[in-house]
Parts: sequence; C-alpha cells; structure tokens
Amino acid sequence: MFCFTTNSLPDPSNDTFPPSAEEPSHLEQYPQDLGETHLTGMQQIVITTRIDDITQAIHATDLTLGLRRIPAGFHVVIQTGGAESQTSNKPVHIDQAIVEWNERILLEILRAFEISVGELLDRSENSHPIIFQPRQGEVLSPCTSMFVTVEQRSSDENDAAVPCPLPIPTSGDMDATQTSEDLDQSIKHFEHVLGLCPMGHPCRAAAEFHLANAKFVNCQAKGIYLDLNIPINLFQDALYLCPTGHPDRPVTQLHLVIALLSLFATRGSQTASDAAKGLLSEVLNVCHTNSHIYRAALVAFKTSTLYPARNTDANDLGQKQLAASMLPLSPNQLSLKVAQCLQRDDPHDLDEVISLHYDALGYYNTMHTRQGQVLCNLGVLLQTRFQRRGNGQDINEAVTLLKETPALHPAALSSLANGLFVRFEHRGNVQDLDDAIALHTETLALVAHQSNVQDLDDAIALHTEALALFPVGDLNWFGSLHNLANQLSTHFEHRSNIQDLDQAITLSKEALALLPTNHSNRSKSLNNLANQLSACFKHRFNDQDLDDAIAFHTEALALFLDLDQAISLSREALTLLPTNHSNRSKSLNNLANQLSTRFGHRGNDQDLDDAMALHREALTLQPYGHPDRTKSLNNLANQHSLRFEYRGNAEDLDQAIALHSEALALCPVGHPDRTKSLNNLANQHSVRFKYRGNDQDLDDAMALHREALALHPDRHPDRIRTLNNFANQYSIHFEYRGNDQDLDQAIALHREALTLHLVGDPNRSKSLYNLANNLSTRSQQRGNDQDLDEAITLHREALGLRPSGHSDRSKSLNCLANRLSNRFDDRGNDQDLDEAITLHREALALSLVGHSDRSGSLSNLAYGLSTRFKHRSNDQDLDEAIMLHREALVLHGVGHPLQPESLHNLAVSLSTCFQHRRNEEALNESRDNLRCALTLLTKHDPRQLEVHESLATVYLLFHQSGLEDPIKDTGNLNAVMDHLKAAANVVSRGLLPRLRASLRWVHHASQHSHGTKLEAYAISMQLLDAYMSVTASVSSRHNAMKEFPSMLAMDAVSCALCSGDPSDTWQSCSGPDAEFRDLSSLLDKPPASHTDGTSRVAVEAEAARYRHLVEDWNRVVEEIRRIEGFSHFLLSPLISDLQEAARDGPIIVLVACKSSCNAIIVPHKRPPISIQLRTNFDKLRRLVLTLQEAIEKEAGPNENQSALIKALRELWDDVVHPVVENLDRFARRGSRIWWCLTSLFSFLPLHTASEYRANGESLSQQYISSYTPSLTALVRARRSHDRSPSVSFAAIGQSRPVGASFTLDSVEPELELVRSLLPPPPTVSFTNITSVDATKSGALRSLRENTWLHFACHGTHKLDEPFESAFLTRDDLLSFLDITQMDLSRHQFAFLSARETTVGASSTPDEVIHLAAGLEFAGVKSVVGTLWKVNDNTVQRLVEAFYKNLCGDSTMNSKRAARALHKAIQSLGCDKDMPLDQRIVFVHIGI
Repeated sequence: MFCFTTNSLPDPSNDTFPPSAEEPSHLEQYPQDLGETHLTGMQQIVITTRIDDITQAIHATDLTLGLRRIPAGFHVVIQTGGAESQTSNKPVHIDQAIVEWNERILLEILRAFEISVGELLDRSENSHPIIFQPRQGEVLSPCTSMFVTVEQRSSDENDAAVPCPLPIPTSGDMDATQTSEDLDQSIKHFEHVLGLCPMGHPCRAAAEFHLANAKFVNCQAKGIYLDLNIPINLFQDALYLCPTGHPDRPVTQLHLVIALLSLFATRGSQTASDAAKGLLSEVLNVCHTNSHIYRAALVAFKTSTLYPARNTDANDLGQKQLAASMLPLSPNQLSLKVAQCLQRDDPHDLDEVISLHYDALGYYNTMHTRQGQVLCNLGVLLQTRFQRRGNGQDINEAVTLLKETPALHPAALSSLANGLFVRFEHRGNVQDLDDAIALHTETLALVAHQSNVQDLDDAIALHTEALALFPVGDLNWFGSLHNLANQLSTHFEHRSNIQDLDQAITLSKEALALLPTNHSNRSKSLNNLANQLSACFKHRFNDQDLDDAIAFHTEALALFLDLDQAISLSREALTLLPTNHSNRSKSLNNLANQLSTRFGHRGNDQDLDDAMALHREALTLQPYGHPDRTKSLNNLANQHSLRFEYRGNAEDLDQAIALHSEALALCPVGHPDRTKSLNNLANQHSVRFKYRGNDQDLDDAMALHREALALHPDRHPDRIRTLNNFANQYSIHFEYRGNDQDLDQAIALHREALTLHLVGDPNRSKSLYNLANNLSTRSQQRGNDQDLDEAITLHREALGLRPSGHSDRSKSLNCLANRLSNRFDDRGNDQDLDEAITLHREALALSLVGHSDRSGSLSNLAYGLSTRFKHRSNDQDLDEAIMLHREALVLHGVGHPLQPESLHNLAVSLSTCFQHRRNEEALNESRDNLRCALTLLTKHDPRQLEVHESLATVYLLFHQSGLEDPIKDTGNLNAVMDHLKAAANVVSRGLLPRLRASLRWVHHASQHSHGTKLEAYAISMQLLDAYMSVTASVSSRHNAMKEFPSMLAMDAVSCALCSGDPSDTWQSCSGPDAEFRDLSSLLDKPPASHTDGTSRVAVEAEAARYRHLVEDWNRVVEEIRRIEGFSHFLLSPLISDLQEAARDGPIIVLVACKSSCNAIIVPHKRPPISIQLRTNFDKLRRLVLTLQEAIEKEAGPNENQSALIKALRELWDDVVHPVVENLDRFARRGSRIWWCLTSLFSFLPLHTASEYRANGESLSQQYISSYTPSLTALVRARRSHDRSPSVSFAAIGQSRPVGASFTLDSVEPELELVRSLLPPPPTVSFTNITSVDATKSGALRSLRENTWLHFACHGTHKLDEPFESAFLTRDDLLSFLDITQMDLSRHQFAFLSARETTVGASSTPDEVIHLAAGLEFAGVKSVVGTLWKVNDNTVQRLVEAFYKNLCGDSTMNSKRAARALHKAIQSLGCDKDMPLDQRIVFVHIGI
C-alpha cells in the first residue's frame, strides 16, 4: 500500500498517479496518525512501469518516509485497461533504501483512486483533503480522509533540503478533521493496546512507541509542554526494548530526538539537547547515507545547532498562557498525586507525577521551606519506578536527590537508607550497605527521641509536624527496628562480624515484642528472628540459639494456613492483580513456590507444570534491568532443573543452564549474589556432564566453582560450603578423567573444610563423610593402606554423629561397611567382612521401599554377601546376593545413571554362581548383562574398566567350560584378550587399576600363548613406568616395585626373543633402567623427608606437588617431541642408538626369566644375535646361592675355596663359554667387552669365569671385561669423555666412621700411596680429605669440586633397601640417594676401595642398584668397585698395581682404567697365597 504518498512526488514526466492508495486498516493493528512534524525536504519516489505480456517491473525508494508507525509491508497496484495487478506484500526494513517487485499478482482492491499531478498540487496548495466515501455495507475506515502536502521542484534540485528552524505547532495549526476529541480517543485506544502488551510481549515496544507519538502530538496541539516528559519517557522505554541492531531502533531514536528537541525549544533544557545530539550521532553512524532516516537525522542535527532555546515574552499572549501552564502544583497537591499514583500502580501516572515533581523543583529552590518534602517525594517515586521497571538511572537519581534533602529529616534519612540498600542489592557495593545501616540507625534514634515525649499535646503537635515530614509512607518504630535488624543481618553475611548479628537479634526481639499475637507481620518477624538465631548457632554452636530458633519457626508455622488453602487464596489474590501491576510478579513467584512445595510433598505433575508457567510469567514482568530479574531467573531455572530430575528431559536441563547463565551475567564481580549464581550454574553444568559426557560442561563447572571459592576467603561464613562444592567437583573431574592431581586437590579441600567444622558443628559429619570417601577412592587407585585406615576411622566418627533417626545414618552405615569390605579384600580379616555385612543389613532396614537409598543398600549388602560366599562357600549367601542384586536392578530402570552398575553387579554374582554350580543360564545372563552395561557407559566413564574385566572373566569361563564349539571357543579366547586390553586403556580409571588389568592380560596371554602376549607386555611396561614416575621418592618407587612381578621386564624380553628378532627386545627391555633413566632430571632436588610427627596434610601436599611437576615435565617433553628432529626425545633408545655404545667393543646382555636364559650380543653397526644359554632360571638361582655361600664360608688364605672354584667353572660352562664361542666374529682377542646384567646375572662375577684347570680356558685370558648397568648409561658416558691435560683429584678416606665397629688402619697409608703414584702438578691437582675433614658435607663438597675421586672407607650395602647403601663418613652416611641427586656429568673416574660397592638387590633383581652404579648414573664415566668385602693387604697391592698401569707415563685418561685394572688383577693372580675371592673382588664399570 502506498501510504507514503502524503510526502511523495511522482515523476514529473508522468501526469497521472498510477498506484491506488489503500486504507491501512485491514493490514495494521492501529489507526494511522496523520499529523506530521516536517524535518526534511520532499523525498522522491520513482515508479517505472513497463507493461508487456511478460513482466511488470516496479522500482521504489524511501517507502517508509514520514511514517510514524512501523508498517507491516508495502504492495503496489497497477491498473491497465480496466485490469488490476497487485504485487505481494513485502516487508521493508526501516532503513531499506530500494525495494523492487518483479511479479504479477491479481488481488481485490478495497480502495483505489486516480489523480493527476496538477490536481494533487492544487489540493495541496488550497489545503483540500482527499475524502474516502464508505461503500455500502462496509465499516467506515478510521482513515476517512488524507491531507496531502506536495512541493514542486525541478528535477535537478538536490534531494537534501535546506535546514530550517524547528516549528512548534499550536492548536491553531490543527486541521479541521483533527479535533481534540480525536486525539483523546486515540490516546485512550493506544493506552488500552499498551495494557494488552505486558512486559516481555513482542509488541510492547510498538505499543509504547505509538502511545508516545500520540501524547507528543497532544502536547504540541494543546501547547502543554510541561507534559513533554511523558512521551519522552515512553519513547525511552520503547528504545530500551529495541537494542542495538533492532530494525526499529533508528526510527524510534529519531522520534525521541524530535521530542527532546521540542523540550529544548520550549523549556531550554540543555540536557535534552545534549541527549538528542547523542542519539542523532548513533543514527547517523548506523544508517547508510542515501536513506531517508539518515537525511532526516542530518537535518535534525543541523536544526538542533541552529535553533536557540525559546525565551518567554511577557507581551505574547500565547507565551503568557505557556508561562502560566508552567506554574508548579503546591506540595500538598503533589503529595495527593503521589498517594493516588502509588495506590493505582499506573506506570503512566507515575511518569506524569515524577515529571510534575521535576517541574516543581525549578520553583521550590534551595531556600524554599518545602523543598525537602518535594525532594523526598521525588526520591521515593524514582525508587518506586526503579523497583517496577529496573532502570538503574532512576535509583541513582533517587539517592542523589535524597542526599540533597535538609539534614536530620527523618523521612529523607529513612528513604535514603532504603534507596542505598536497594542499590546495594542491585549492584553489590558494600559501601551502600554500610551507609544504609548508619542512616537507619540515625533514623531509629530520631523516632525513639520523638516517642519519649509524654505530654499528649506535645505528642499531637509532634505527630502533626511528623505528618508533614512523612508525606510518602510513615516509618514507625517497628519498621525502623525491623529494617535495621535485617540490614545488620545482611551486613553480617557479607562481613562476618558477629557483633552485627548480635545487634540484629536484639533489635528483632524488640520488634517482635511490639507485635500482638494476631498481627499480620508477626509470622515474618518470627521467621526473621529464627533465621538470625540459626546463623548465630552455626557461628558459635550454642544449643540454646538452635532451640530458640526452632521454637520461633514452630510458632511462625502455626500462624500459616494449610498449604492447599494457601494456594487457593494465592490464586484468588492473583486474579485481583491486573497484568501490569507492579506486585503481580511477586504474587506469581509466591504461588509458584507454594505449588513447587506441594509437588515436593505429593509428586503431582500438574503442580510442577503450573509452577513452571507462573515463574515464566513472572519473568516476563521483570525485563532486563529489573532489580528482581535475577531472582526470577533463578526461580525458573530451579524449576527446570527439578523437572529434569523427575522427567529426564534434556531440554529442561539446557534451559536451566541458559537461565542460570543469564542470572550470573546480572551479578557482576562484587555483587553479593555472584557466588550463589556461580554455584548454581556450576552444579547444572556438572549434572549435564554426567548426563551427556560433554567435556566442556565439566571444564565450565570447574572454572565456576574455582571462581566461587576465590570470592570466599578465609573466615568467610560460606567458605565451607564452597570448599565442599569445589572438592566434589574435583572428585567428579577425577572420576571421569583419572587425573590423580584432581583427587589430591579434592582431599586437600575436604581437609580444609573439616578443620572449619569444629567438634559440635552439626555439619561436621558431612565433612568427615566426604573426606573419607575421597581417601577411600585414592586408596583403591594407589593401593595406599594408610588412606584406607584413615577413611575407616573418619567414617566411624561420622557414624557416631548420626545416631538412630538421623536422615543420613544409612549412608554412613553403607560407606563404613564398604570400606571394611575393601580392607577385607586387601588383608583377609574375617572380622572386617562380618562387620561390613552387619552394617549393610542395618542400612537396608533404614531404607524402606520407596526410599531413595534403598537401591544402594541392596547392592552393597549383595556385594558383601558375594564376597563372603567366595571366602566361605555358603550357598545361602550367594542366593541372597543374587536376589538383592535383582531387586536393585528393578529400582535402576531404563535411563537411571546407576543401571550399568546394577547390571554389572548382578552379572558378577551370576558368573560366580556358574563357577559354583555350572549353571549355563547364569553364565549367559551374566554375559548379556555386561554387554548391556557396556553400551550404557560413556567414553569417559571409569566404570568401563570393571565391566571389561568382568566380560573377560565371563568369556574365559566360556572357554574353560567347553560349552561352545571350537570355532566359538577361539572367539571366546580372543574376546578375553580384547576386553583386558580395553580395560588397560580406560584412562579415566587411573594408572594402578589399568596396570593391574594389563598384568592380568599378560598372565592370560602367556598362559594361552595368545598372539597379543608381546603387546600385553609392552602395555604393562609402559603403565608400570608411568605409575612409578608419579611416585615422589626413589625409595618409594623401589618399594612399590616389590608389589609387582619381579621378573616382568625379563619375561617381556624373553617374549620378544621368542618372536624371532633380537632387535625387537629393546622396547621391552627398556623397563629395567626406566627408573634410573631420568634420575638426573627428576631427582635434581631431593624429596622432602617427613618425620613421624609430620602432618598428613603436609605429606599429601608434597606428594601432590611432585606429581604436578612430573605432569608438567611430561607435557614439556611432548612439546619438544613435536619439534622437527626431536621426535624421539627421551624415548627408549632405538637399536641403532644403542649400537653406538658398542663402538669400542661388543656388549653382552644377559637375560634370565623362568621360560629361558639368553645372551644377546650387540656389536657395532651389525645386527645383534641371541644365544640360548645352557642353564635355566632355577639352576641359575642355585648357582647364585652357591657362590654367595662359598665366598662367606671359604674366605681366608688357609681355605682352598673348592666350592668357589666349582661354581666359577659352572659359570664358565653354562654362561660365559657359549658367549665366548660367538665373540670371535665381533671382537679380537685381548680387546674389551662389556657385560650388561639383568635379573639373577647381576649377582655373578662373569669376568672371573674359567675352567680353573691346567691349560684351561678363562675369560680373562681372552678379553678385558667391563660392566654397565644399562646400555643408555654407557651411551651417555661415551658422549662427554673429557681428555683435559689437567685433572682435579680428591682422595677421601675415613678410618673411624660413624657406627663402625672397628678402625681401618690402612686408610691414610692407602691415600698417601695414591698421591705418590699420581703425576705431580700441574698434571694433577691433588686434595686429601681424611680424619675430621672427611664428613658427609666435606665428601659432598669434594664430589662437586673434583672430577677424579678415590674412596677409602667403610661401605655398607643393604640388599632389601639398596637405596640406603652408603659410604660411612665421620659424622653421617653418604648414601646412594645422596650421590644420585648430584650432577657428576663432568666427572671422569672414581675408585671405590670400600666393600660391597657393586652388589645388586635381591628384592628387585631386574634392577642394578649399587653404589658404583649410582656413581655412573650420576655421570661418572669410569668406576672401579668391589663385589664383596676386601682386606687391607689386597687393597694396598691392587691400588699400587692399578695406578702404576693407569698413569705410570704421567697421562690421565679414564678410558685406560679397565685395562689397568685387568693388568693389576693378573698381577695378583700370580700370588698363590692370596685367596681367590680377593683376587677377583674388583670390577670395572663404564667406559
């Protein structure tokens, strides 16, 4: 429709007007307002019509020019030869410049006319309207006439009109058809429309816009410019509902500008002018330059700068009337309007009364005695409008105005205090709260002073004066007491000052005493006082406070009606409130809360749906900026969450999160409710993660809880709750991702929370319960018995705080019973198991049918009975367990999060039943249940591990039972391995359970010679290495290793050897040295040593810190591996890398396991070969024992040592000779070879093997032997060999060490001998550390400062605790750990003449752990040590021979040490008087 023709000029080349102007009434909801305020020149519309048999093309510009309403759209009608063609109705953006139609549509025309350009100009010049006559039977359109203004101009004129002063239409400017009655009727209709569009309605903005337009025209027509604030406020409200980007925002801004400029022109309001300019700037920024909106805004902007404010001329009659109309109402008249306005709750009345007060302030200046009353009234009105609409500017203005009132004005003080408190609730500024409390205190003092007057006449006079001072709501004594008490209570919540709470309780008691029994506010006062006493009890744990609180709550409860009756009355009250009443939202929320409460009691779905609908309606009445919107958002979100819990509809959960997110956005940092919103949103994200398994939800929940905790520092009353929330979130994080650090953090937070719950605190039992559960989880993850014992202790304490009748007693019973069952599994104490079953039965008795905990109690008791059946084989226990599991499964139906667990538990009991009774149906049902359980678990669910392991057990039972044919049976065995492999790869379950699953895989794959055996070993070795790496101390790693198969690494190597290619063994055999491989990086700082009195918290914190460092280290290593050329950084070395260690001679790796004993010869740049040795594991074990006994019993010069010789002959025949037979291909006679020993070989002196007969063969005659604890250690030693011409040499000796039973008299002579044999300075710089200087600190200092070392002292070696092996100094032990924690990478040589410096540990035979190896791992390139005790004579003779061969030519080269030792031992061999064990005691390690 071409309604725009009022301001349009057709193409001058065409003197007819083709389109027909239709009435808008059949397309739009509201009648058109024809009054125009012309700010721009005429805009051109060009209609080009091309008519042929195919198309009609129409082009239009600036269709929306001049329209006061936002049109639904436009269409065009063309008449040709009596036929009519109409285009489709096309929606047009308010700022759209060009619209085109390219279709042909025939429609009925309701109104059409033709007019020539000449006639149109004539009607315009003579102000003749175009009249529309109604048709027969047609309802008369509201638009019965149209007044057209046309300006003729030449085609070359510029579109932009010249700016002109802004006209101010008066009543005389009105057309005859636009009467005052029409305007009033229009305004009345628009007000009715606005009443039909409550806040949140999509048409609310349009309704406010049209009403503002009508009221603005009314102001112009009647010259009532005092009322301009009313349309301006309406325009502002409409603009608020049209945010940036809204299609109606520019036109709304433009009309608001017109109103503001009118205010500026009539009243000289510079504020209005500035606001108009700001709005115009925004319009100009967003509209394109060829649009009519842009041009109109540009003209308005120029007008605002050219046109001055209008001055009042006393000689002008119109201006006299205007001046007279600007006289304000009297304060009494204003007070009357205030009272009427507050009673009616009409938003437009409120705006009008506020406008009248602003006008009055211009008259009642600071010297006027009634200004205080006007300021106070205006402040309260603005505060009321803020509470109804939520515009923050209103509350700020209210506070500002109230602060300007005269001093000691009680009404203003109280109103200002209320305003500050409202602003505090809205913005969270604690200073507002402090000021509010101070003002309420001052007000209370004034009211108290007035009430002390006893004389009746004086009292009447004072009340009369008070009436004038309190025109807007008198605050009586009770109200002052009540307000101040509540704000002090709020102050306590934010500041935790107990004095505030004490004062609040005192005031509340005083206020309660003023209320009779039947007073309407007594119930509220009782509840307030009860809540304050409850808070005091939580802070001080005074039982009397709790008793009083319960008594007050009981009395308040007695004052309430029955819930059904209350709901009925609330519904009736709600019907009395119109849709736009300011209290309607509160009534909606109250009724919704009552329905929600009834739903909780009765479970009626209709109550839940009704509550949801009411909360949603309440939210629509509280738009953005409303002070109560956050509360409504949370209410509705909680209802969605509740409905999700009961119905499981994911849309409810999504909606709850969206609403809580919006609520959080309304609580910026510093807002008092931000923590609550953070926790609400975090909890919902956590629930959604459990429901969908989306990692982002889990991360969001963690971040939100972390921020919430940061907002509650130490001593904050809500810190305990936030600690527990955050700790629980860490537990969930650990449960689904398996990160040990999360579990440690959860325990640390729960420990902190427990310290805040003192003895007597009613919530202490919850804290004990939470901490115990997390400790139990960690015990299961890491196998730490101390965690389990502590968890049981904590659960017992918690149970003691939950006596019979306590709502959580059944939970405590179940948890304590479960922990006792776990301890029985670990330690086998029957008493633990029996007590667990007894506790489970008591818990089940407390969880009757319908109780939420019943399913858990059923499962727990069933598990205990199943465990006892396995232990005692009582059929009754098994039958009862299966029955209980079935009942629990019924309670965990489809969709229940615990259904997979119930399926698994029943399946395990059924598989046990099959093993006991051979019931095939039970085994089939067990398999089906486990398959179903597996499909229900998400990819991050840690419970997958147990289900996979149980499936492996079931398939293994199928395989062992022979129930199926051979083809299926092969599939069963494959399924066993597949499920064990899957179990070992469930990352979220943690390293220890995965390692145990992998070891089970190794066992079954080895037992059945399955093809996955080598893969199982590889996975086990990787998991073992990872598990060991997160242990804080090296010794604790060594102890942990004892819990796993001691031969794991060697069995893996044997498996690899059986695969056929020795080079495949290196990935497997990297395990033996994995513990030492990264000592230099992980042991730079020694682990903290904890005494017996160290707190558990400190121990856990240190362990957690270490694990965190390991994780960071691993992360950095992964980053390095992504760099080009570093992809193999710190990984197990490749065979090509290891072969570099053999560049000076072949390396022989000896491998012993139960299946076979092998030697692997690793040559340089040639493939390694494997040799099957002539011994086995048991024979090797006997040889080790024989050698040890021979050395201990036959030591001494008078013994022939026949047993030792026999053992060494066996060593030659079974081990060394087969190797020597193959060495000719890799090494010439007299060259060097290296032995790398594992397992039992670590205890054998390979270099001494010989036939020990005349002309017999021996290893020492053919090769020079050295040892290396690992190939990687040898590779490192070769990389940084230093051949510096000058060396620093330290000789460290101690003849009287701490704890020694005898004195080593030869120490100082030995050191002097060494000095005499070394080259003199400057070749060697010699330092001698003996006697009192040879302390632990002195020895460590010498180790750091010298690169060549000689030790002459006692050495002690502990086979079971090799890390405690040590050199004995004057004051302390220089242990293996002390050495490995040093960086000795520059050190070239060390000679250890102490005893037993190269003996391995029997507890971990896969590892090479002794003092000499420790020095090499710390970085020393070449080491000479002893295998067992050596006497002084042997040491003196060997040291002399060794150093003469090493540096007799004054050359110091550590690579010559092996050959020098070889020659020295040969020289001793010539002495038949020296016992054999002394001749072979020294060995060489390294390059």
